[in-house]
Amino acid sequence: MKQYEVVVIGAGPGGYEAALELGKAGVKTLLVDRSKEHIGGTCLNEGCIPAKNYLESASFVSKASYFKACGVAVEIGGLDMDRLQARTTSLKNEIRSGVVWMLEQSGVASLFGTARFLDAKTIEVAGEKIGFDKCIIATGSQVREVPVLPLDGTHIISSREVFKLERLPASIAIVGAGPIGCEFATFFSAFDVEVTLIGRSAQLLPNEDEDVSKALTRAFKKRSINVMTSTAVQKADVNEDGVGLLIEGETQESIRCELVLCATGRTPYTGGLHLKNAGVEQNEKGFIEVNASLQTLQKHIYAIGDCIATPAFAHTAYAEARIAVHNIISGEKIANIHITPSTIFTLPAMASCGLKEKEAKEAGRAVEIKKAFFKVNTKAKILGDDSGFAKMIVCAESGVILGASIIGAEATEIIHELVLAIEQKLTEGELKRMIHAHPTVSEIVSYL
Repeated sequence: MKQYEVVVIGAGPGGYEAALELGKAGVKTLLVDRSKEHIGGTCLNEGCIPAKNYLESASFVSKASYFKACGVAVEIGGLDMDRLQARTTSLKNEIRSGVVWMLEQSGVASLFGTARFLDAKTIEVAGEKIGFDKCIIATGSQVREVPVLPLDGTHIISSREVFKLERLPASIAIVGAGPIGCEFATFFSAFDVEVTLIGRSAQLLPNEDEDVSKALTRAFKKRSINVMTSTAVQKADVNEDGVGLLIEGETQESIRCELVLCATGRTPYTGGLHLKNAGVEQNEKGFIEVNASLQTLQKHIYAIGDCIATPAFAHTAYAEARIAVHNIISGEKIANIHITPSTIFTLPAMASCGLKEKEAKEAGRAVEIKKAFFKVNTKAKILGDDSGFAKMIVCAESGVILGASIIGAEATEIIHELVLAIEQKLTEGELKRMIHAHPTVSEIVSYL
């Protein structure tokens, strides 16, 4: 039986980052995943990377009329799905090759197959038993299936199948108004697909502030997206012509569409691990239980990323990977105390960090809300979209910045300035005294 100092299960962002850090530190490490083609996990293969590549095409098309007005002779003749898929596949392969090369250079061993625990010190992969001193579980998440929307891969699909579509549908109903649903609504609407976006909550992006959601709703309706909130699907009927949905909101009604995308979120991917054999506990939602140091009930077994109940972002998994590796190597236990940004690549884009306005109100905090609109930002106008705003949540007594939200041009880039400000406990005065280059979208911060 082969023995390793650390076994990492799962080669998504958290898993391969942990393996790289361990390999660089000279730790004898084994990285396990289902196949070499799956290295990069959901993020690379069927999530962040292909979605953002698709959305980049949508962004170009959405701004084409503006740049045509600026004198650029551009005509959009539709979308060649074959070429978009080929470019996306090439991009994924290029990134995966880079990750594999780095793993090899770091001396990390790889083994492909489904891992299962035999006990707290042993796993089995493809019939081979592997012993370990420490283990990091980084198995990620999987699509959450909804009983009333049975996935068939043809008429009712998940985010996995979007990137396999051979052509655009004439109409699509997207069930789920969180980040995944809103991003795909952005993509399909850019190419004149008739989009209906259905969400159970009273607003789009229920984890964000109401004014941010309202701004995105206005932008979506301007793009002729049919937004239906406080609405649930009761039944789906599939036939050769498409899908009929019985939905219930203020009233009950039926709608028809060619395609349904189920974007109701994701659940931890831990099936087949046999966690009980290792004495590793899960909560009622299936997330692996960890302490602040990312240790499970078995202190030599760690868990990171989407399989634990922390923000489901690749950048969260990267950060947790580095923390887990630090804790394994140094023995000094640290926790993740850093501010995590939320980024959503809709049009307009959305990003937030720290305390939300609604959280401050619910907690009874004395805060001031500072807001500035992109209508006064020169660079946003030059980019062809001056919609949206930036806002800061500031402590009314000390002036320390507690949180921020941005919806508008380059929001997913600007947010990092606010992340740093919150993490370093800067006051609004200290931040606004920074000299921002002109003209830039980042200047919006100095207007707050």
